[in-house]
Amino acid sequence: MYLLDHLVHFVEKPEHLVEKTSELGLHTASGGKHDMWGTYNSLCYFGLAYIEFIGIFDKALFDKSAQEPYTLHETYKNKNLQNGVVRIALRTDTIEKDAENLRSLGYSVYGPTEFSRTRPNGSILKWKLLHFGKENQNIEFPFIIQWNGSDENRYNDLVASGTIKQHPLGPLQIKEIEIEVEHLATAAEWGSVFNFEVEDNGTDLKMKMPNTFITFTPSTGSNNISKIILSGAKKEKEVFIEGTKYLFQK
Repeated sequence: MYLLDHLVHFVEKPEHLVEKTSELGLHTASGGKHDMWGTYNSLCYFGLAYIEFIGIFDKALFDKSAQEPYTLHETYKNKNLQNGVVRIALRTDTIEKDAENLRSLGYSVYGPTEFSRTRPNGSILKWKLLHFGKENQNIEFPFIIQWNGSDENRYNDLVASGTIKQHPLGPLQIKEIEIEVEHLATAAEWGSVFNFEVEDNGTDLKMKMPNTFITFTPSTGSNNISKIILSGAKKEKEVFIEGTKYLFQK
């Protein structure tokens, strides 16, 4: 079973998002460095799903990592370093079997590969990543992540470290992700690959996941993640953060 794990939102300075999102009623914590990729982040959690505000601290390392096919770094570079939410990550606990299944479906698969980063408190966070895709795809598939340890233990660790706290704006959850696509057939393919139900609403297609929805809307000449909808807000509002719209609903 796949769950939404996080959204990758490239920004100029991740550290600035700690204060910027606080002004919106969100709790965002400093993350750490990915020394192998030349990136660093700050993190805004909604349960175990989160938004990763990510930036570059070493352009040479980043450019090297962007040479790897189907990675978020390649995506960002192909978008000419245009900030915004560029990729979706799905969480699994069967990543080796997932790789075998995707290969059997004819996709090019890279990984699973083990990674780690050092948290601000000095502890080491470890995970595995899997990237996949095909030639001439219109929009990148989500990449797949498997964390070391159980979800329960990871959640408790994040609460204990202060990374997860109640948002002043309310008990927020990532309700829906809107994606503009040239071809709505993308939704059917994603649903088939990840075994999610896809519902036809007439004008768009909605893919039902256990902890969120992804809505695919038709667009001419555009394939991108356009809006993030969060529920549970005390006050409704729509804001624009470095390339992506965020809609807060009650």
